[in-house]
Amino acid sequence: MEKKEVLQKFHANPARFYKVKLFDELGFKRKRCKNCGKFFWTLTDQEVCNDATCKPYEFIGNPPAKKPLDYFETWQAIEKFFADNGHTPLKSYPVVCRWFPLYFTIAGIVDFYRMTDSALDIEVPANPVILPQICLRFNDIVNTGVNGRSYTCFGMVQQTAVYDGKQGYWKDRCIELDFELLTKVFGIKPEKIVFIEDVWVGPSAFGSCLEYHVDGLELGNAVFTEFVGTPQSFKEMYKKVVDMGGGWERFTWITQGTPTSYDCTFGSVVEKLKRLCSAKV
Repeated sequence: MEKKEVLQKFHANPARFYKVKLFDELGFKRKRCKNCGKFFWTLTDQEVCNDATCKPYEFIGNPPAKKPLDYFETWQAIEKFFADNGHTPLKSYPVVCRWFPLYFTIAGIVDFYRMTDSALDIEVPANPVILPQICLRFNDIVNTGVNGRSYTCFGMVQQTAVYDGKQGYWKDRCIELDFELLTKVFGIKPEKIVFIEDVWVGPSAFGSCLEYHVDGLELGNAVFTEFVGTPQSFKEMYKKVVDMGGGWERFTWITQGTPTSYDCTFGSVVEKLKRLCSAKV
């Protein structure tokens, strides 16, 4: 059983794996994208999901946020929101990964990986935490500088909670917080937010996840890691993990609506490069 089969199993039981309290409270409806076939949750009657492959960017030149924020203001707003909601702010960990077989930190959750005989455990210095993790990924090299959103080195907004029934929190609280971040901090209208169902399958753990998209741009992916092992042989974890990774650059981009995320992330540096190269954009 691979990711596709896991996804089919999870899709067959959305109440167990995807439906959260917020969806009932606000009236989110579960629909299937007529274009790509993905299942998504929305407040509107739209027939396609908000993934970039199905919906063009609608925020460029028309940002849905209440005000533009620069790169550092964006993180300050995010950090304050989560700190005010009981999260301990941390600094970014090194980009050189501690745990084999990873050589680089490819996601914020990797900071808390503890590998023993190929078994995965998660240890956090506080519970819950929020941090701006600098990550390195090289699978998107061909897209970097081309699609306007891809990087080889980027900042991940890492929201992590370990839930054992008493400490931390689980799906309902995670999505509630992320929704409030979008609507109350950034001022994005609720009807612009779409949650798309997916699964995350790691080397020794997996679980369901909800990506949240606005105007064609994925801003974050809330992964709910609750099974240890592989899709072929697994058991439910005693301590479940909320692993929400958001795009720091993308949050800035959605507030400014610039032609590319590089314009708002690198600002004056991009302008200088344009002048040096005599480039017109």
